[in-house]
Amino acid sequence: MTTKFKNIFNYSNRYYAIGISKVNDVLEYQLIEILFKNNELTIEKRFFSNNFESIFTPQLNKDYPIILHIEGDNIIHKEVENKTGYRNDLIFKANPEEFYFFEYHQNETVFVSVSRKHHIDTIIKQISDIHFFIIHISFGPFIMANLLPIVKDYNRISSSNYTLEISDNKVLSFNNIQTQQKEYQINGDTLNQRELPLVASFLDYKYPNLAIEFDKEFLNRNKAEFKFKKRFKIAWIFTLAFFLTTLSLSHYLLGFYMNSLAEKESLNVLTQQTIVKVNTLKDEKILKEKILLSSGISNKSFLTKYIMDIGNSVSQNIVLNAIQVIPPVKKTKALEKINFDISVVKIIGECENNKMFNDWLKKLESLAWIKKLDIEDYSQETKTENTFTIKIKI
Repeated sequence: MTTKFKNIFNYSNRYYAIGISKVNDVLEYQLIEILFKNNELTIEKRFFSNNFESIFTPQLNKDYPIILHIEGDNIIHKEVENKTGYRNDLIFKANPEEFYFFEYHQNETVFVSVSRKHHIDTIIKQISDIHFFIIHISFGPFIMANLLPIVKDYNRISSSNYTLEISDNKVLSFNNIQTQQKEYQINGDTLNQRELPLVASFLDYKYPNLAIEFDKEFLNRNKAEFKFKKRFKIAWIFTLAFFLTTLSLSHYLLGFYMNSLAEKESLNVLTQQTIVKVNTLKDEKILKEKILLSSGISNKSFLTKYIMDIGNSVSQNIVLNAIQVIPPVKKTKALEKINFDISVVKIIGECENNKMFNDWLKKLESLAWIKKLDIEDYSQETKTENTFTIKIKI
């Protein structure tokens, strides 16, 4: 159990940085595993391949988030004057909403990479479909501007497909030059031309460069899902530890009372009391085992699915005060067996008016996993506040 705790907290320090390049229909994949601890970056593993499946093997840890960098034929790069409308000049009469723009601003000059959204989105979907989480993305060579403070000994730096001419902490120009087996010595590490933009992209994630402009709002959902997954897993381990500790305590008490029973057989009254306590402990053990099995705690997507669907359906004018998954069938009394309704989700909250409430109910009823929805309570507290309790059958 201690090892599991240690591994979980180590996950937050580890990342996969993956570079994807497609030139003349030839795909290249470069992966590095990064340990970032105490503000120090260490590359622990490196792997290069021309095959997607060879990179995303079952051995990769899905608890590590992904920093993604993309280069290739589907991206164009320009050096333009920083003036109004320069983006429209780059794409002519096309719709700007169909493109991603990755820009590095330097004085009156903008170094910009442009790609159609569907090219980038297709790669993101391919990775998301195998249940990895992309939390940061860059494309084109200008991400390497993040390395300017630490590559002062070089007058040019290269990725697999491009070379930046640099001087005095500035980008002078760029060229479409493919580079083979170029190595750089940076802070004691040796990086090749495929790894250089990956480290630059990771630094952009950890220390955002104000001169770089790229709208990454489309990754917000990925980031939120990854954070939820990480927090849920930590909560799951703590909950499991609690149950195991309780079960161990039950076993200890069971042995204690059994020994007392053997030692004091002559005292009939005390013996009867001990038997009752032992049976109670057995019942508690069985109940806790049932709770552990029926709670869905071993299913990583059980709570996530219901809570996310309910949360995504809520509008700004509805407040959820509580979501009860697998609630008790009724209020319990001391020494009374607790029964749980494993097919019920209860929602308690507030809304401003009937229309907002009814519109929200329609959204809930459209969820595939909801079999039946009942309103247990709907009360008007004030002119602008109504409270409600909803029971969902799953």
